[in-house]
Amino acid sequence: MLGVYEDFPQMFHGIARFSHTISTDGLQAVIVQSFYQLNLSRNTVSLLEFARHNVSAQLELGVADGLIFDYLDKETLKTCQKALGQQVGPSLDFLCIVRYYAAQGGKKTPLKFDYYMLRFLFEEKEVELRVYHEKGPRRLATEDLVKLLTDTINHELAKKKLGMLQLGYFYAV
Repeated sequence: MLGVYEDFPQMFHGIARFSHTISTDGLQAVIVQSFYQLNLSRNTVSLLEFARHNVSAQLELGVADGLIFDYLDKETLKTCQKALGQQVGPSLDFLCIVRYYAAQGGKKTPLKFDYYMLRFLFEEKEVELRVYHEKGPRRLATEDLVKLLTDTINHELAKKKLGMLQLGYFYAV
């Protein structure tokens, strides 16, 4: 089923709970759209710790479809929008790959990447984000990843003049 990863782990490395004022289907559509925009922009993540070591990072996101994740490109976005228009599920799962590069003499050398699985669980007026770190060096802290994703979603909500996500609870291992 689109948006659900059948083997999502039961263990988490981070949990964030947010309140919101929009409909679940509207929020799901905004999350998918904002993650598509994140893939499209190819902007590097700028964190002080990375800059200090001449390291840059880029995020790539894919949406779950059964036992696989599809890269969130224009075609996948249309498929998601169509599916969300027909049926709103209680969760949405994503794969987030954080690609790291070291800057050396004008060249970008790839470093080991981090792989995170994200599960959004929707309730009326609340959404919970569960983060599982699949593999990698964990250069990007779970807190920073959640903040980056939340800022991206809130930016898209602001563009649509909708109420933003309000963090109510956060826990990271």
